Amino acid sequence: MTNAPNPKMFHLLHRVHQSLFRASDRMLGEQFGISTTQSAVMLYLKRRDGVSMGELASAIGLKITSASGLVDRMENKGLLSRIRSKADRRAMEVTLTPEGRALLTQAEPIVAQSNRQLIEKIATVVDVEKFALACETIISASEDMYANTAAVTKDTTNKKINQTL
Repeated sequence: MTNAPNPKMFHLLHRVHQSLFRASDRMLGEQFGISTTQSAVMLYLKRRDGVSMGELASAIGLKITSASGLVDRMENKGLLSRIRSKADRRAMEVTLTPEGRALLTQAEPIVAQSNRQLIEKIATVVDVEKFALACETIISASEDMYANTAAVTKDTTNKKINQTL
């Protein structure tokens, strides 16, 4: 593999992400008035309703500020609600509303069908299990790179602060 040409992984993965979201956003938007990310929130809450904003943000891969804005928009559409946590009155939990559940019930078969079609197409070129493992490896490696970059940035900032003191 050392002599293999550089396939410009970042660019290819970015294009994959763009293409998938463009197609999915269009389909979900036209049929249900929601985005792909909003459907991901709803699917997560279907499995784990009543989670904190931090858990939800982490589960769907967003920063908490982005997740908060997303939840605001979905709350305005009547799909989600925020309720006070019974365990910690200072905390809020995000839950699906009956309207959100009803919309998700309609959208799920469409999302599942799209996923099946995508898997069938991928399977014509590569082993789907290996492809999924490669995707998980890329996610893990990217998260490691992010964590290491954040640690280096913090260390560099601390050194600069200490040098000025």
